[in-house]
Amino acid sequence: MKKENKTNKSAEQNKNKKNGKRNLIILILMFLLLVCLFIVQCQLNKVKEAALAEQKLQELALRQQQILDSLRAEQAKADSLKALEEARIADSLRLADSLRLADSLANLPKVNTDSLKNVRDSLRAVRKARRDSLDSLARIEKAKLDSLNKLRFADSLRNSDKVPPTAEITPPAGRYYSPIKLKVKCDEIKCKTFVSIGDTLNPQDASKGIEYNKTGSVFFLAEDSVGNRSAWEEAKYDMASDNVCGKNAFPVPVGGKTVCVDAYEYPNQPDATPKDMVSQEEAARICKNEGKHLCSIEEWQAACRGKDGFKYSYGNGYKQSKCNTNTKSAKRSGRKTQCRSWWGMYDMNGNLWEWTSSTSKQHPDKFLVAGGAWNTNNESSCSESKFSFYPQNQYPSVGFRCCK
Repeated sequence: MKKENKTNKSAEQNKNKKNGKRNLIILILMFLLLVCLFIVQCQLNKVKEAALAEQKLQELALRQQQILDSLRAEQAKADSLKALEEARIADSLRLADSLRLADSLANLPKVNTDSLKNVRDSLRAVRKARRDSLDSLARIEKAKLDSLNKLRFADSLRNSDKVPPTAEITPPAGRYYSPIKLKVKCDEIKCKTFVSIGDTLNPQDASKGIEYNKTGSVFFLAEDSVGNRSAWEEAKYDMASDNVCGKNAFPVPVGGKTVCVDAYEYPNQPDATPKDMVSQEEAARICKNEGKHLCSIEEWQAACRGKDGFKYSYGNGYKQSKCNTNTKSAKRSGRKTQCRSWWGMYDMNGNLWEWTSSTSKQHPDKFLVAGGAWNTNNESSCSESKFSFYPQNQYPSVGFRCCK
């Protein structure tokens, strides 16, 4: 009995070993199959990319061949017109010889002068008709040659212009509390503009504006009249559900709390003339009367830098076209639509210096102004600040905005 139990136990162990080996072999085969599938997928992707590249090359070659065929056709037409004109001129010369012969016949005796006059008038009418026809053909030929020259000039432009245009999306990246309409602007006259939502795989025409109400990335580019394209650029949007700050003010996180910062320089209205020639004391009093306070330097800089801590409200590199930093006077609030911080504040770089409620660490009796003015160029960053001699001073280049 013991021997039989040992035999059964040994058989069961052998069976388990066989099952274990079989399962191991199955796992190895499944792993190899997955590796093969991955390799095949990679190869398919490479083949697809190569096919797309080859298709683009074929399209470019076809376009170039069409242009060359058009130029050859125009040249052939010009040559044909030139040959026709030469034949017309030869006919005109033969006609002139006939007229001279008619004139000599007029001097012969015993010739009916009336008949001769009729013949001469007919010949002159024919000559005039031929001359008018030649003039018309010459005008047609000139128009054809002008058209051909224009084609050649356009072709030379295509060959010489290799600089892509600059694209700019409106409104700029940032947080918004209601649906927006995306448009792409180009710095050249004749441009095609495109946007692609989420990635660069589905471009669509952006010249007429696209309704948008989604948190995520939007990619955009521009193409000029000779086919130069800008690189895809990314703009990130955050479509928030509600605004707790009310009209023309938006929430900004500052040191663990939320501060409502006015969207525009006082009087905080779009397209209004911002108030300057105001002292720090008066600015603080105006904000207090509206149930707010004059922004501190920390609140002001947090609103300007946005969630990514940019040097300028629009990014880390100075761009003269974005904000009013290189002119002779302040502009109406919000006119520079690209001069918007992530949180929704306009004109924080340039336009007017802005009073704050913070004093200088080196001079505690003097208050800081921030952001630069209309003529400070790249010295108008979010960290740019200076101090006034006295809080009661007024300046034509200093305004303010309120916080709450």
